[in-house]
Amino acid sequence: MPSAEQFWQFSAQHYARPGVAQACLQLQDEYGANVNLLLLLVMLEAQGLTTQASHFMPLLTSRLSMFEQWRALRRQLKPKLDNDDYLALLQHELNLERWQQQELLQQLALHPPSAGHGGLLDYLAQLPVPDPPLWQLKLTC
Repeated sequence: MPSAEQFWQFSAQHYARPGVAQACLQLQDEYGANVNLLLLLVMLEAQGLTTQASHFMPLLTSRLSMFEQWRALRRQLKPKLDNDDYLALLQHELNLERWQQQELLQQLALHPPSAGHGGLLDYLAQLPVPDPPLWQLKLTC
């Protein structure tokens, strides 16, 4: 089971890979995917582990409006703020993301992963995305 710091570091490194951030944000904005859950499932797959996205959905659903409102506010204020103030808003959003990752890990502890693969593809298939295997490739390349 990864620690919160291991998950955060993996997420930062993986998200920085070419094309991953763009794919994550497109999945979030167009199909309602949760980026932190995507990254958790990618991390587990890399370790030869899998879990069901359904274990996390009640938690993510309960927090969805808070994250959507914060993102909308940040995007709305971006052109009106100087760089330092915008970076402060962005830092707060990153703190929220880190908090959500800790909550996902708490859920993972309640439903430990098992050996295998498929959790990421199953989650993508639950979303209304066309061609889930292609999106899986975009996230894991």
